[in-house]
Amino acid sequence: MTKIFLEDEPGLEISLRKNSNSRRISLRISALDGKITLTGPSYLSFEEFKNFAESKKSWLKSKRGSFQHPIFVSEGIKIPILGFETKVSFSNVQKPKKIGNVLYVSKRQSVSNQVKNYLLEICRFHLNYICAEFSKKLGSKFYKITLRDTRSRWGSCSNDANLMFSWRLVMAPEDILAYVAAHEVAHLKHMNHSKEFWETVEFIFGPYKKEKAWLKQNGPSLHRYKFES
Repeated sequence: MTKIFLEDEPGLEISLRKNSNSRRISLRISALDGKITLTGPSYLSFEEFKNFAESKKSWLKSKRGSFQHPIFVSEGIKIPILGFETKVSFSNVQKPKKIGNVLYVSKRQSVSNQVKNYLLEICRFHLNYICAEFSKKLGSKFYKITLRDTRSRWGSCSNDANLMFSWRLVMAPEDILAYVAAHEVAHLKHMNHSKEFWETVEFIFGPYKKEKAWLKQNGPSLHRYKFES
């Protein structure tokens, strides 16, 4: 992919993506990793794209200045678990164990892998229970729950009643996790976002606008936490 570097701002690296279907130039900064992408019609020249980017230099600098830098999970850092700040600390444990606001991990294993596995376990436990309760109330059954580290969506429901969720939701407050669960369970009845769908979400979860707004505003921050692959 072609790169654009702005004059006097070497830190503002921009990826240029030409698209024959584009009708205008658009500039996007990823809320997840701060990467800048410039997209526009394929018939425009490199210089036209660069001039456009130069004209947006001040805006780009202000947006990048507010970007939240990644947090690499290691001993001593704090990570939210069900919305509560929890410190990762070494102890003589065989597997991660949470006591109060401290998550104890072993020195003999990868810290980030231990924390990630713990989050996956807790997330699956909560979602299994919540989705079972919601589907029972709705009168529709789901087949299975899959956890992934998705970037573009927090959850999904397939036509064959399989539910998928981002395990990072376990870092959000529990009511946010429950709202997303209700959203996907409601798709067992309505595979759309119609008025009837949102009425179904409210039927099984209750008023949801506060949780929906929280996720839109704070959801990207859950991706700040970086784990070893």
